[in-house]
Amino acid sequence: MNDNWIVKQTLSGVSQFDQSMVNSYPDSNEYLQNARAYLNTVGEVCNYVDASKKLDWAALLPQGADVLDLGCGGGWLTAMLSRVDSVKTVYALDSSQHFLHKLLPEVMTLMEGNAEKVVTLEALFQPLLFDGACLDAIVASSALHHADNLESVLKETRRALKPGGLLVILNETPRTGLRFLVSVFVASLRILRNLATRRYMPVSPSISSSGYLYDPDLGDRDYPSWYWLEALTRAGFAVETVMNTGMPTVKGSKGRPLIHFVCRAV
Repeated sequence: MNDNWIVKQTLSGVSQFDQSMVNSYPDSNEYLQNARAYLNTVGEVCNYVDASKKLDWAALLPQGADVLDLGCGGGWLTAMLSRVDSVKTVYALDSSQHFLHKLLPEVMTLMEGNAEKVVTLEALFQPLLFDGACLDAIVASSALHHADNLESVLKETRRALKPGGLLVILNETPRTGLRFLVSVFVASLRILRNLATRRYMPVSPSISSSGYLYDPDLGDRDYPSWYWLEALTRAGFAVETVMNTGMPTVKGSKGRPLIHFVCRAV
């Protein structure tokens, strides 16, 4: 038995994203508990899977690639990448025990992924317990906007990547500068209204020049496009492609399009 209290506290405090989803959005419990319903949500209700297929993974990933799926969730991207011939190993990392040990194995079966290539890791975004310059690629689908400090997490991914290694940030929805300013202004008015009316909230949205925490329960942050690019550059990446998929998160809606960033460690 490990008697290190720091280890125990860390393990006890690891965020279980699936439970936060259920607490904040009770309707999500149905698809988080059932692999078929989960795949229907990410692939049929939402455009996450279809948008990711716009990238030529076989061309992007080198032969014998060791890939980290950072914030893998239920593992649909892990399953997809495990089917790519050039991929040797996919490390599926998430903080949720339920995602890793219940949902992901079922998703792998339904998507006909290669389970022999997959290693599951229950962990946080940082520190990544990988040696420096050991990974060929890191992918993150609709995940990095949950980071407490975007640049810090990006620097940690840069450390773990080989020189020239690939970072693909998938399915984010950054606003243009002006649209972001308008959304922040509207949010500021709501925050001021709550203060003026003394509306008590255990946790609430917050705004700074480093982003807009619009969902404190799930840790969802909004950054403008320029902020993503600046953070990537400062973390040691060259941005090769910013792909506007033209697909909103929810099929048939008029929401912001899903954006992919394809980057190289320099």
